[in-house]
Amino acid sequence: MMNEEMLRLVMETVSEHWGDKGRGTLRILRERFPGVLFVAVPEEDVLEEPVGRAGDVGIHLIRTTDHCVSVVSDSCQAGGVLLAVKE
Repeated sequence: MMNEEMLRLVMETVSEHWGDKGRGTLRILRERFPGVLFVAVPEEDVLEEPVGRAGDVGIHLIRTTDHCVSVVSDSCQAGGVLLAVKE
């Protein structure tokens, strides 16, 4: 489950590292937030509005309890973060 502080730290980490590490930032996020799923996809594949932005990366919360992940706006339902990346 995500909370506002964790979401802030995720956005901070993406802002700090995405520019020079790109998708390598996923490894950093997974190390800092064990148990949280992190996925990056092209921005054009995501229809929903992000809950936040870290530079050019849209931050979306995802529910991970079903067979397929789904974008949610409620952090209490979120078990992961989807990064929507401009490519």
